[in-house]
Amino acid sequence: MKLALDIGNTQIKLGIFEHLKLIHTECFQHNDNQNINLNYIKKFKPTVSIISSVVPNLTDTYVKNIYNILGLDSLIVNDENCHIDLKVPEPNTVGADRICNVVATIKIYNKPAIVIDFGTATTYDVINKNGQFIGGIIAPGIKTSSQYLIEKAALLDYVDFEFPKKVIGKNTEDNIKSGIMFGAIDQIEGMIKRINNETKQNNNIILTGGFSKLISPKISLEHTCDIDLTLKGMILIHESNN
Repeated sequence: MKLALDIGNTQIKLGIFEHLKLIHTECFQHNDNQNINLNYIKKFKPTVSIISSVVPNLTDTYVKNIYNILGLDSLIVNDENCHIDLKVPEPNTVGADRICNVVATIKIYNKPAIVIDFGTATTYDVINKNGQFIGGIIAPGIKTSSQYLIEKAALLDYVDFEFPKKVIGKNTEDNIKSGIMFGAIDQIEGMIKRINNETKQNNNIILTGGFSKLISPKISLEHTCDIDLTLKGMILIHESNN
């Protein structure tokens, strides 16, 4: 069994794999008791640990806890052990989660491709026909944008993340929902169009991350939704290092 731990900016997602098959996932917040979560994982008897992290101080904490609780050394994903061509001037600045997404897309799906990951930020990673990462885009995430709007506008309240029945809202709540949700769709489809025009290639579209299942049905372009893409990439990186 293999433990894959994806440490994001707001939450942590773990997966248990039997060879390359994902058999268990769960998510928890940074402030949850780490030891409880790791003790629970003991029952799966993992023999391998892989970490992808964009939060350096938590990386060290989990490396130590995984060793102390599970007795495992962890492979930490970075630009040097991913075995793909990060065709950008400073590959060491590419986030580990983005690296995992690119690796999984290259190995599992068709190239060229755009990977869109809906997290704290919405990231776009572009892969050319040769399987090289050639750069991307970082935009504010759906939840991040919403929170900032509500915090700065005294008369606005938080709303559920769902699509209203119509674009033109008849009350403040539906106005906000429309702006957030349909605005996100137009941003996504607009960015895809711009990337396709700039790369002069018809890219395969892969969606992942927490909001991908909500967004996917509203995207008019052909695409694939794979919510576990990052975890799969972590396992594939481990395979390439053994």
